[in-house]
Amino acid sequence: MTSKPKILVVVHDIDDHLNEMANPIAEAGILMDTWDVQNDNVGKPDLDKLGQYSGIISMGAHAGVLEEEKHAWMSHERKIMQWALDTETPLLGLCFGSQLLASAAGGRVYKAETGEFAWTKVDMLPEAANDPVLGALGKTADAFQFHYDSFELPENATLLGESNGTIEAFRVGSSAWATQFHPEVGLSQQLAWLSTYRGAFIREGIDIDEQIAKSHELAASYRKQAWDLSEAFAKQVLAFHNK
Repeated sequence: MTSKPKILVVVHDIDDHLNEMANPIAEAGILMDTWDVQNDNVGKPDLDKLGQYSGIISMGAHAGVLEEEKHAWMSHERKIMQWALDTETPLLGLCFGSQLLASAAGGRVYKAETGEFAWTKVDMLPEAANDPVLGALGKTADAFQFHYDSFELPENATLLGESNGTIEAFRVGSSAWATQFHPEVGLSQQLAWLSTYRGAFIREGIDIDEQIAKSHELAASYRKQAWDLSEAFAKQVLAFHNK
């Protein structure tokens, strides 16, 4: 490829986009096309033209993989992910994106007995230390969470991070990565979620004031964590583009 590298960012809801992870990608010289699956039928990617992309990022969603029959866009996105896996195009799935990736790679997605909400800690496994993307998270990662579903690790995947036995980070093959938490969500978006979905958080036993304080306390370090992760993924995109 000789043109400027470009990635496809799949956005499922207006309140979850690249946030803190957008600037490092732009500063690496990578263009970003966005497909809003709910509102942008014109921008729906043509499967025959995916070769223009050197990377794919799939964001979080209100919908779940178990609701695929209700959402026509989901089967299309699944085909995009399968194309990325087949062509070894760098792919990053975040929250819902991680669940759809697991499913596309053959893993079973299921409704968890207990979801994960607001701030948690993720233990990165020794296998993550030398990973070119998720190794950027270090030995322990702070994680802002908001999901009800979980999944079994696909056969060709490597577990890279977990929290109390829950899969939090993994790699499929050598070119697809995922986190079940939201590394991209910065302080302003965290505060918006804690307000917009206050009732849902409270029903899960979350102390809102405590989480707001935590979001302020971790604002700088979480922004750096997002930046480091985004830079690491951008390097994979550039390497793929320059093959």
